[in-house]
Amino acid sequence: MPEFIRVDKSRPVCKHLRTKALHAYGSDTHDAFHTSRSSSYQCLRTCFVTGPDRGLCAPEVCQPGRRCFEPK
Repeated sequence: MPEFIRVDKSRPVCKHLRTKALHAYGSDTHDAFHTSRSSSYQCLRTCFVTGPDRGLCAPEVCQPGRRCFEPK
């Protein structure tokens, strides 16, 4: 992962949230914690851009309190 990217480990991440950056940088990618305009997000449970609750997949909305959220 590039050294100029800081990851906020205090933010929860849903274990089903995915982006292409996870394959390039691993589980500590900044895209898993903060929405990036250059990334698209998918849910592993639906294999689509919306989760099982039909809500959009993005780090800021795939948080505790959402019905389908499961911590990493």
